[in-house]
Amino acid sequence: MLGNKVYEFLSQFTDRIYGNPGTTELSFLKGKPESFKYFLALHDGIAVGMAEGYYLKESKLGIVNLHASPGLSNAMGFINTAFLDRSPLLIIAGQQSSKFLNDEPRLYGDLTSIAKPFTKGSFEAKSEDEVIRLLMRASKLALTPPYGPVMVSIPEDLQLKEATRDERRKVKHDVSLCCNEESVKEVVERVNSHERVALVVGYEIDVFNAHDELNDFVIKGGLPVYAEPFSSRAPYSGDSKFFMGDLPRRSSEINNVLEEYSMVLVIGGSLGNVLFPDDEILKGKEVVQITQDWMEASKRPWDTFVCNPKQFLKSASIHISQHKFVGKKVERKPSPVDKIFQELSGLSQRYAVFDEVPSYREALRASLGYRRNSLFSNRAGFIGWAIPAAFGYASAGGSALVVIGDGSFNYSFQALWSAQKYGGRMKFLVINNSGYNSLRGWSGIKDDVLSPKTSPWKLASSYGFEAKEFDDYKRGLEWLLSDDAQKLVELRIN
Repeated sequence: MLGNKVYEFLSQFTDRIYGNPGTTELSFLKGKPESFKYFLALHDGIAVGMAEGYYLKESKLGIVNLHASPGLSNAMGFINTAFLDRSPLLIIAGQQSSKFLNDEPRLYGDLTSIAKPFTKGSFEAKSEDEVIRLLMRASKLALTPPYGPVMVSIPEDLQLKEATRDERRKVKHDVSLCCNEESVKEVVERVNSHERVALVVGYEIDVFNAHDELNDFVIKGGLPVYAEPFSSRAPYSGDSKFFMGDLPRRSSEINNVLEEYSMVLVIGGSLGNVLFPDDEILKGKEVVQITQDWMEASKRPWDTFVCNPKQFLKSASIHISQHKFVGKKVERKPSPVDKIFQELSGLSQRYAVFDEVPSYREALRASLGYRRNSLFSNRAGFIGWAIPAAFGYASAGGSALVVIGDGSFNYSFQALWSAQKYGGRMKFLVINNSGYNSLRGWSGIKDDVLSPKTSPWKLASSYGFEAKEFDDYKRGLEWLLSDDAQKLVELRIN
């Protein structure tokens, strides 16, 4: 049957699928070999978040199975997040029987149109002979930089048919975004012509494992380093002398921080990912950006060079001149959780941290620092991502620590069921602000509409998860991290 060939094809990339099946996926499940794992999520979107977490651990294509029009629609927020995170996912959605699509039966929808705005591509198989070809096309598209999710819709009746075309060839898809050596020299010459240059680095440093090349470039050039606003992965892990901190949430504040530099060099990230766009960023200043993401580069008014940042840094280090180091630290106000995160920093080194504490993200990063491939958040500002992403990471053998607010926790706690069922080394620290503290802080509104009071540890317990609430944060963190068991601790902040 075609279904068997589908799994043969998928096994080139992975041994697992994350999904939430329904009636239109039953024929797909029948073809699943015992060696292929299916991780059940209790919500369609959560399955997408899990697959993204798997990619973060393994750097492999994540595969998701969604249920027809309702399931695909239900997962749109997570799919859009994966698109903005530039995570390669293959989304396989079940469709109603190909013979009766014109009748638009229950569960039917124009899946390609639904998925189109949030994916790199969306396709629907019209015959059994098209399925493997489309899966091959979709997987190649997902794995072409900039990475992203691609959807393939497969009508349920096709899975039970025999494909007449033999499509057993293995997929070979190698993309190399080489840097033009003359362009590298041009950029470095421009850097060398300025006395005061700031370097802004982003998530691509972690994606391409360019930390060593970046650190070499920074030391040779004597350049101050800033993390892009809302960096989703560790952008820097070198000598702290050169690291000036994370750029602020407002574009006007970014302008103030970088005001005294005559040139800004952006490598592997973006200056546009701000929460409050209240001013034109770096207007009138010389800015050059290096990124592998042509979609990001096309949006910017300054000079952009699309190539692999790791290769750029390796070549640029040969030509960079030593500058007189002049750094301006990003100022941060004290936070009520500083002591908690400082205590956490001494206990959490064995875990990759998944950050979803909107009120305290700067405090968390200041305390824990940046470790390569060990700090993750999402670039979309999406709420509910961290728990399923951490499970996907842990399901692939990683150790995950989720630091999350009570507001964020309530968006995707169903993923704890999957964690409890399938296992994995996971810890959860819930900072309970009794509501949406970040919104209260930015708006000054005290209305109780921003203060829903919940008890996350009780929800976790309802799924069989070991969970407790503590007033003493030291005792709570010690209990949480004292062993390898799955645990959740809730700390209430006044």
